[in-house]
Amino acid sequence: MFNFRKSAALALASVVAASMVVSASAASTNKNLSSNFTLVNLVNGANNGQIQYIKSDGTTWLSPQTFTLNGLGAQLIKRQYDPADGNLTAGSGSVVVSTDGPVGAVVQIQARNGQVPTSGAYIGVSEGASTANVPLVSRNGNSASGKTNSQIIMQNASSTNIDIHLKVISSADGLAKLDKVFTGVLPNQSIEFDLSSADASALGDGFFGSATVSSDTAGGLVAVVANFFTGDNGMQTFNAFTKTGTKWFLPLVTSRLPNSLSAPVAVQNVSGGDIPAGQIKLHCVEDPSSLANPHKPTIDLNNPAAVKNSASVFFNPVTDLANWPTGWVGSCKVDSGSFQTASFVQLRFVSGDRAGAYEGILGTGTATTVVVPLIARRLGNTFASAVTIQNLDETNANNVTLSYKGALDTDPSNTAVCTKSFSKTIPAGGSLIQNHRVTDDQANSVPEIAIGCVGSLTVTGNHPVDAFVQLDFTGLGGDAFMAHDAFPIASSSN
Repeated sequence: MFNFRKSAALALASVVAASMVVSASAASTNKNLSSNFTLVNLVNGANNGQIQYIKSDGTTWLSPQTFTLNGLGAQLIKRQYDPADGNLTAGSGSVVVSTDGPVGAVVQIQARNGQVPTSGAYIGVSEGASTANVPLVSRNGNSASGKTNSQIIMQNASSTNIDIHLKVISSADGLAKLDKVFTGVLPNQSIEFDLSSADASALGDGFFGSATVSSDTAGGLVAVVANFFTGDNGMQTFNAFTKTGTKWFLPLVTSRLPNSLSAPVAVQNVSGGDIPAGQIKLHCVEDPSSLANPHKPTIDLNNPAAVKNSASVFFNPVTDLANWPTGWVGSCKVDSGSFQTASFVQLRFVSGDRAGAYEGILGTGTATTVVVPLIARRLGNTFASAVTIQNLDETNANNVTLSYKGALDTDPSNTAVCTKSFSKTIPAGGSLIQNHRVTDDQANSVPEIAIGCVGSLTVTGNHPVDAFVQLDFTGLGGDAFMAHDAFPIASSSN
């Protein structure tokens, strides 16, 4: 996904500063949301950069800030609610980070300051595209987790004004139910469209579907992020897809775990025509840690009916009791034959509000190094992460080196025990979980680094790898759970 050119621009769509106040009658949440983002260096050596903040009307929000990252995996965290990081005025907008070499970024969006938690996370977009695909949107929908609504945030990733075209497609018949053009969008400006607003009333209540966002201006580029709200507090944030494929890896899929976590899978048809019934195949393999009883070593499903262009098909362990055993944990692969698709996974705790999402990993990846911008092991404020690493080689086991790097702003006495390297082996086509929340005696634990560690993780294999990350606070109520993809990097950059 990332562009390794010099002076590459990293667009972070809809970074929310201080507090974004949205009235309940006009949007999907009445929470005051704040953001922070973490940058991570994807090259060995120094990497100089500049951060620009742009208001939602396209004007300058704050004077540009400069920074330097030293060494692969080096971090910089900027908190838009903290006066020390720029003292931004309340509002919403976007950020553009320009650097000498490639960087990765993860943005966290949270309801802070005593509110019941709502949170989401997504990765910054390295370069825009003429079209972006959103596999799942909803308007006043019904789910086991409460009412569902979507926000779509669209950023002009071009250097000139463009017209941005939004289409919302029904999953029932594959037809565009909303067709809207935003004209004269300024460079780097972001626009937020809320499906619960009056402007989307033509969709009706109970709507589920997908969306496409494109530039109507020749040469125009867009970057797109979606927020999917559930109930009073839940929020899943994920990137729209600017790249498509016929094979997707889903490193972690679950079915009705004891903590109520399930992982519905969405697959969007972006082939340009209908995909016949049975052509989208989901193949899942049970993990040894699975609690299913009896075990189900494999699960094989396909689309029962034709999927219209730009529409999506869903595989849902929450409601499909016949095919998904209770307590099942594993990984899955989507194979759509010759048809181009996009796929992402929801992580839903049906009991309570916690929710997250991650984008599927394209099966054609060739990078043998992947960088995780932020890891944390059992912090005192209950924050912790879990990383799932996918071996993209379906023939050979992957011997990987995991290099943890302690954050520079942590206690020096702790940094030494957070900077460690060790090796693991991932089976062919399989995945490896590094769970930084559990204790040393539990499955998938990481005793090699100390409790309290904060930093980054670089994984290097002898075959292609990729990863996604879960971030979580526990015991806070509401939704303090987030997930996002990691950053595969080319061998010439590490």
